[in-house]
Amino acid sequence: MAVLERKPAEPKIPLEVICGQLGALETNCYIIYSPKTKEAVVVDPGAEADVILEILKERELKLTAVLLTHGHVDHIGALADLREEVGVTNLKVFASAIEQEVLMVADYNLTGWTGTPYTTHANCLFKQKKEQYEILGEKMWFVLTPGHTKGSCCYYFPEYGWLFSGDTLFQGSIGRTDLPTGNAAELDASLNNILMTFPDEIRVFPGHGPATTIGEERKHNPYVRR
Repeated sequence: MAVLERKPAEPKIPLEVICGQLGALETNCYIIYSPKTKEAVVVDPGAEADVILEILKERELKLTAVLLTHGHVDHIGALADLREEVGVTNLKVFASAIEQEVLMVADYNLTGWTGTPYTTHANCLFKQKKEQYEILGEKMWFVLTPGHTKGSCCYYFPEYGWLFSGDTLFQGSIGRTDLPTGNAAELDASLNNILMTFPDEIRVFPGHGPATTIGEERKHNPYVRR
């Protein structure tokens, strides 16, 4: 019997992340991309679409999806321009199904604060509290973490130990709950009953401020129950 030689598997090229602070509130916008396929997704395009598009152009990346952690204006402000550039039908926009109302009601998404109220929508909705999805060739978990808004969520990449937490968890703090659809008790439960079950080494990429880890927040965040 002939012995067949097995072709060595190609080495895996890991995803990379770019972070920029965009808009008046310096919202963290993340571009996650594959150096191999040149496909990219944007997490929370809050403002300055021209900056996002320029980064994509410089690195010759193709934008395929947007991940929204929630629907506030400082996290969705550049979405319309990205859709116009890529094409509405070509761009997948992910969010919690519960958050769709926030996106579609100007009083909830806070665009009225800008003096030019507008609404938008997501076309790919997660309907469970936790769902697995494959994006950029990698496993990703959608995790519902209500409180900052009623449909706030996080996106977890288990093979990388990355958690994109939006305004649910910051370094040393949490998001405010006094805005429409916010709920302090729900945010407390999301923080302590969901996010604090993740391992210490998980790296947290928040909606504002510097990156942190679950371990650091478990030790130092005053909102974590001990």
